[in-house]
Amino acid sequence: MNLIDAYIHEVTKRISKDKRNDTSLKLKSTIEDMLPGDYSESDIKGVLKKLGNPVEIAASYQDTPRFLIGPKVFETYIRTIKLVVPWAVFITVIFQVIESIVLYNGEGALLTAIIKTISSTIANIISVIIYVLFWITVAFIVIERSGGNNIRIPFITDRPAWTPDDLVKVKIIPKEKTISLNDNIFSLLGIAIFAFVYFNANHLLGIYTSHNKGGLKFVMPIFNQEVLLSFAPIILFCIALSVALTLWKLKTGQWTMLIAVANALLQCTGTIVFILMAIHHDFIHSPAVPYIAAITETTSAKILSAIDRILFVSIAIAIIANAFDIYNGFKKARV
Repeated sequence: MNLIDAYIHEVTKRISKDKRNDTSLKLKSTIEDMLPGDYSESDIKGVLKKLGNPVEIAASYQDTPRFLIGPKVFETYIRTIKLVVPWAVFITVIFQVIESIVLYNGEGALLTAIIKTISSTIANIISVIIYVLFWITVAFIVIERSGGNNIRIPFITDRPAWTPDDLVKVKIIPKEKTISLNDNIFSLLGIAIFAFVYFNANHLLGIYTSHNKGGLKFVMPIFNQEVLLSFAPIILFCIALSVALTLWKLKTGQWTMLIAVANALLQCTGTIVFILMAIHHDFIHSPAVPYIAAITETTSAKILSAIDRILFVSIAIAIIANAFDIYNGFKKARV
């Protein structure tokens, strides 16, 4: 029954969620009716081969029989998008970063320049994705309507004809255990942002005032960079471990007990490092305290008291959030 379940999974994952249960029952009934009374694995493979490629079967279960991109070329269409879009986004990001570095003249706060770069990069990425999807879709529509079903795309090798033996490689992962591609992408993005902010905290995290030409002007850092960098070895270790764990998740595609244990170790280590930094007596850049007291018309003692409360709340939130993440990881791994 593993081959049958894998076949049904390959079909139903390509149709809308509200139809998957009914389609699964109908398809299973159809397969069982086609099998002899005392069937073997070879009988199952024979029936599945008669039914055909799950991609085409999934298309037959859709309400609308007409397609913008037909099922015969749809897989090549998706593979083309997966090949072209990431490269288009990567090139756009690289171009925007280089342009921002070249055009940055040192005036104004670095944070302002970063915000402008991020906003323009996001806008350009959206535009590039729209253009790429539009022209790829148009190209496939024209080629398919002109009778070119055997489309050959550079760097995309032709896959052999589907056979039931392909189902042996299929992984049926429960939804609760699945680690989506978006989760891994956001994890890598978060790691990159954290690393950049950590090593440039004395230029990013601090006190800002209005610039005479508009925008923001960086006055002074809020954290002591020397204290932050004293934890650099363990921070670099955590960053490397985070990247390795994310790549592991990307390869596995699901939560396992080993991944949950590694995630727990990483979260515990990160929490301990954060607490050690937060309770360090020189964690706050000392000139920032009287400056904040002066502009808020209060005393340095009250500012220090407020900072202590903020740090205490931050530590509490970090402990609770990481504990929940650890629990969630083990919960998904046990499914």
